[in-house]
Amino acid sequence: MQTLSIELLERSDPGFYDAITNELTNNYLKVTDAAVIAALTAGGTQATAVAATSAGIISYISTEAPLAYTNSSYFAKNYLAGSSQWSLLLGATDSTGRPIYSAANPMNNGGNAATTSAKGNVMGLDLFIDRNVVSTTIDESAFIIAPEAFTVFESPTAYMSVNVVSNLQVQIAIYGYMATMVNIAGGIRRFNLT
Repeated sequence: MQTLSIELLERSDPGFYDAITNELTNNYLKVTDAAVIAALTAGGTQATAVAATSAGIISYISTEAPLAYTNSSYFAKNYLAGSSQWSLLLGATDSTGRPIYSAANPMNNGGNAATTSAKGNVMGLDLFIDRNVVSTTIDESAFIIAPEAFTVFESPTAYMSVNVVSNLQVQIAIYGYMATMVNIAGGIRRFNLT
């Protein structure tokens, strides 16, 4: 919600209202994203502990993706990670110093992570970088997810504005309804740091 004076609305460029609604939308998206991450954290299954290294990420995926299938009967398809995991993937190299994930189609490519996109691929899982996931490589800094194991119900957003006559202010709000549901906890594997 944003409260502003009626003078500001009436005397400002029409782009001002657009800027306010864009800011409200961005904040709404941040709050709903945080709710999804909190639900994944609370309802997912803690993975086997691994190091915060390239070898640890490989161990995490090679162990937990099969466990997601074993425990849910659905294949893990998504790798949701925070910025520190993204950085780890961008800097990962093999024993000769060649990049593992940020190279352009080398032989035996482990996936694709780039500085120009929040999407990629890590060992066959679709990579999604989320700035609201924990930003250091600690517990819950990544999730391996079988999509059928988690559901988000969300309504369309709506805007409401109310004039407050007593002080000549206008309150503008964006709202919507959302619920999350962990269908199968074993299909969500939370990163666990050694």
